[in-house]
Parts: sequence; C-alpha cells; structure tokens
Amino acid sequence: MSIARTCLSLTSRHLTSRRVISHVHRVVGTHKPPARAASPTLRRTGKKLREGPAAATMPGHDWESMWAAGLEPGQAFDASRVEPAFLDLIMTGTLPKGDALVPGCGRGYAVAALGSAERKVTGLEISATAKAAADAFLSTAKAGDGSAASEHCTVVVDDFFTHTGRYDLVYDCTFLCAIPPSRREEWAAQMSKLIKPGGEIVSLVFPLGDYEGGPPFALSTAIVEDLLLPAGFERVSLTKVPEEKLARTAPRGERGEYLYRWRRL
Repeated sequence: MSIARTCLSLTSRHLTSRRVISHVHRVVGTHKPPARAASPTLRRTGKKLREGPAAATMPGHDWESMWAAGLEPGQAFDASRVEPAFLDLIMTGTLPKGDALVPGCGRGYAVAALGSAERKVTGLEISATAKAAADAFLSTAKAGDGSAASEHCTVVVDDFFTHTGRYDLVYDCTFLCAIPPSRREEWAAQMSKLIKPGGEIVSLVFPLGDYEGGPPFALSTAIVEDLLLPAGFERVSLTKVPEEKLARTAPRGERGEYLYRWRRL
C-alpha cells in the first residue's frame, strides 16, 4: 500500500507541474506572431493589480516543479533565443562592460549573448533544474564576441531578493512580471543595491496590459517608471520593439514589447 500511495503522490506532483507549464503557456502564448495586433495602451496600475485566481493555480509559484516537469525550448516563457531587440542593443556596443546579472535567466540565452572578454555575466535562477538546463546550454553556446560562453558566463542558484553583489549591468526580462505585484517595490530597492552608480538596468517590458492574475503579471512602461525613478534611476531610453523583433506573444494582454533602459544615479 505504501508503494501505491508513493506512486500516486509522484503522479499527482507530475500532473500539477504539467498544469503549471500549461497555465504559463496559455498566458504567454506561442512565439509565432498572431494575425492581429492590439494597441499597446500604457496604464499606471502597478499597485492596483490583484493576485487573482490564476496565481492560485501555481501554489507557491513552484518554478522548480515546472522545470522538473520537462520545460522544452520554445515552451511557455522560453523564447528559444535571446530577445531580438535586446540582441540588437548588445550589438550597438553601448551597454556597460564589467559585471552583468541576468535574474531569472532560464536557459541562459541572454547570459551567453552578453558574455565577452570585457563582460562577465552571472545568471541567477531559483530552480536547480533551470540552472542545469542553462549550464548545458552555455557549455556549447557562443558568447557575444564569438568566444566560448563558458569562459565568461556562470549560473548560480540564489534568491534575487537576498542576492549580494555589485553589477555594472542588469537585464530583466520575464522576471519582474513573474514577481507578485506586492513585491515590486522590493524588486526596485534590490536593483538599487545591486547596480553600481553609473550602471544600468535594461528592462524588456512584457506582457503589456492591466489584466488581473499571474504569473506572468501584466506590466507597462509606466509601472517600471514608477518603480525605478524613486529608487534612484534615471531614464536613458525607451524603445517600442518593432513587430518583426517581438520575442513572444501574450494572448491575455496587449501585443507588444518595450525596451526600457535606465541608469543608476
């Protein structure tokens, strides 16, 4: 009987993890552009969003269970590549060199793209299985300068909110949107601690909208602005991502992405 109960428990856990992936996939959508586009209306609703029923379908937001269930490249939030708009920004050569951080780095596409002889990159993950997936990717990937990514990039398992270090550059993509809205001011305060004066944060603002529930929780450029301005940052640039450069679609929100660049004062 104990063996049977164990098997039933493991089966239930596996099915729950699959439901987690299915939920995120429904919210984030596929990575193929849909036939229609919606106007990316921006609203200052950061503190008014409620953690609705959608959040309850993900007990504890158990990212480890989601990864352990078998998250494949291109599934849910995984775009199978570094975000095209961010890659274009990297290629301009205008981003700070030195030490960079990618919280919630997933498989490490952006970690590899940022890496170079002039920039050491740390990917941060809360899931050990995600770290293993990133390590596997980085072991064969090329860094932004064409060298081996493993020479300049590493991934660690740690909690962003207690992580220590000082960085010249942070890239946030599908990370802020994964955090419950009640903790967004903590996110901004921690960014202020982690980024050196003169350093930068680049935020790929996605998904757009004001719908309730998550993750991913809806974002807007106004929400990001309301968080970072009081935390000691100044705007560098705001770019609407062209249609052909979109990395993801969001059936629950409005189609589009913004690349928002900020400097620590």
